[in-house]
Amino acid sequence: MTVKIMIVDDHPVVRSGLEAMLSVEENLEVVATVEGGDAALAWCQQHRSRPDVVVADVHMPHGDGFAMLGAFKNAYPAVKVLLLAGMPLKDEESRAHEDGAAGYLPKSIDGRRLILAINRVAKGCAFLTDAFTQNTGVLSDKELTVLQYAAEGKTRDEIAIILNNSSETVKSHLRSIMHKLDTTNTTASVARAIALGLLRV
Repeated sequence: MTVKIMIVDDHPVVRSGLEAMLSVEENLEVVATVEGGDAALAWCQQHRSRPDVVVADVHMPHGDGFAMLGAFKNAYPAVKVLLLAGMPLKDEESRAHEDGAAGYLPKSIDGRRLILAINRVAKGCAFLTDAFTQNTGVLSDKELTVLQYAAEGKTRDEIAIILNNSSETVKSHLRSIMHKLDTTNTTASVARAIALGLLRV
């Protein structure tokens, strides 16, 4: 059975990355990629065919994931909505469950696990949470602060002075960030954090 997927995210890099990853799977077909919940609903209104699974960002400027979820439950109840969060939060996870989402997962989820999750959702499995995935990509407040300063072009020593920490402490935070985001340097960490919606620049 071919699973038809719609990708909903306001970041073009995230949309294209997800589309490229999912399109190579024989049983998955990406039928649409749109930038927000409003566009997702408009697409469904203009097409007779419906996606089986909608993979959507939680936070978007043009119709966020929760608003979109409610609209889909009313208009297209057979469509499964899988929400992705750049920074998973327990209260959002609970809301996603209560509002009828098929799952709530971190954007940093491993590609193979996301594909498995989509297939399970398409078959009508129970609500999926980030407990189903590796708990990666969740940065602490201090790590986010360090990465924000790095994104602004500040050096490790400059960040240490601002935060009243040692340079080694900042270095330790950057190592932890790279481990959680699966990157090899600070520049790549900043780029991935922006793509995941962890940083706004």
